[in-house]
Amino acid sequence: MKKVVLLALMALALSAKTTYVYVEEGVKLSPLKDGTVLYSGTPLKVIKDGEYRVDGFVGKDKTKLYATKNLKLLLAESKKIKAKGDRGILNIKLNKKHTEADYEEAWFKASDTFYNKCTKCHAAKVVADHTQLEWEGLYASMASFAKPTKEENALITRFLNAFAKDGILKESE
Repeated sequence: MKKVVLLALMALALSAKTTYVYVEEGVKLSPLKDGTVLYSGTPLKVIKDGEYRVDGFVGKDKTKLYATKNLKLLLAESKKIKAKGDRGILNIKLNKKHTEADYEEAWFKASDTFYNKCTKCHAAKVVADHTQLEWEGLYASMASFAKPTKEENALITRFLNAFAKDGILKESE
């Protein structure tokens, strides 16, 4: 009996699909009906059509969910985050038009902004060659030359944190 249950749980875990928050304009999705804010590119575990789960790390106030333990890549803000220790889970209902199964498409705007702004003076750096902390210093030293708008800055820093050596995603070759 235990073996059957274990196999069923493994099959469920393997069938869980990941999709990503797609934001057409800006960096964050306007607040949902319950006040939750989701950020572009946030990975979502598909529970069933229109229902998703966001997993991550929580800060001290337990209302912000981050992708990494160092709290650099904000995924969501909500009073509905269920926290246990430094981990958190957020279950949400979301219109499918705000999701994208292809992470490259979901992150395209941020990627495009990074490459357009950051290749004006030099060839593009390989994002995965540096950690999030290294990118914080590198980008800060070059942002004054690129002169990004507030929105462009937010997109670029999200992209660098997501695709850094210690980020949650890897660029395809």
